[in-house]
Amino acid sequence: MSQPTSREKKLIQAVIDILHKRPGMDAEFIADDAPPPFSGSLRLFGDWGSITRPVRLAWRITPQQGQLLTFQLETLKQHQPLLLADYIPESLSSQLQHHHIDFLDTIGNGSICAPPLFYEVSGRRKKSPKLPPNRSQQSTGAKILFQLLRDPQLCQQSYRIIAERASVALGAVGPVINELKAKNLLIDPGNKKFVISDLTALRQLWETAYTSRLRPKLEVDRCNLSAPWKLDSLPLLIREQHLEDHVLIGGELAASFYCENVNPRRCTLHLPARAALKQMLQLRLTPCEDGPITVVRQFADNLAFEHRSPEGLQLADPRLVRCELLLNEHHDMAHIAEAIESLYLFGAEHPSQSDPSHN
Repeated sequence: MSQPTSREKKLIQAVIDILHKRPGMDAEFIADDAPPPFSGSLRLFGDWGSITRPVRLAWRITPQQGQLLTFQLETLKQHQPLLLADYIPESLSSQLQHHHIDFLDTIGNGSICAPPLFYEVSGRRKKSPKLPPNRSQQSTGAKILFQLLRDPQLCQQSYRIIAERASVALGAVGPVINELKAKNLLIDPGNKKFVISDLTALRQLWETAYTSRLRPKLEVDRCNLSAPWKLDSLPLLIREQHLEDHVLIGGELAASFYCENVNPRRCTLHLPARAALKQMLQLRLTPCEDGPITVVRQFADNLAFEHRSPEGLQLADPRLVRCELLLNEHHDMAHIAEAIESLYLFGAEHPSQSDPSHN
């Protein structure tokens, strides 16, 4: 049974306290067997009847994270999810309502359309102090989650090995691992060796942490290529500068290698942290506020996909590329992100479902 962490309990209780102030409305949290990424269920009740919904928690939602959360919750609609957050800004509120996703925040904003309950409050402003997010949703947590996704057996290693693999402090590992156990994402099947129970739910947890906490810290600059070079010149430039083993191609340009019928207009370049500025010069990149190329620093040494492009270039891990497609400001790559998930991630996360012998 999933058990919320202390931080999650504070967020849930803050939402319940707000609901208790509403005439005819009561609420209680249920620590049930809701599947990951849910943290339990919230029961809303009164003279009108009652409803129970599995809850997905989020903190300090950025516009990019809001877009990602909406996409994730869309894929969970069969569970009728309820998003609980410290604060839902009006722009995200409209987006969630457009996609018929129910939500509540600790300020009092919310929208639930679940007959016989119709609840809508909007326009309340953010207050302080802020509720701190879980350790797994911070930048160090994102690094640890990524390594667990790359190597699910890593969860059976010592905290020291996990810390070394993720390049984080040793003391950062325990709180993240304990949160995953509390969420039933790490379970003991009976042999005292923990295993990951749901790789897809773990990836969604990582996607949220990566886009909202880690990725903003990694971004170096938005750039354009010096004339006469264009975006489709990048592979040639990388080869000419002998950077094939250093630069990782991400974003839409990587998606054009992963999937058919993708016409890339933007690209992400993952460069080694210590050499990023030097390699930007080598690749004829000049800062440009709305340039089509985003340069980010690599946060680990195993971010590359196992296969290279036909030109011998390294591609960013499909998990990274999927996030980059969902984060682009034109919102026109969600279907390609979904294709990458289907082609490159779902089979590894659910091997029994992708193996014809199990049909």
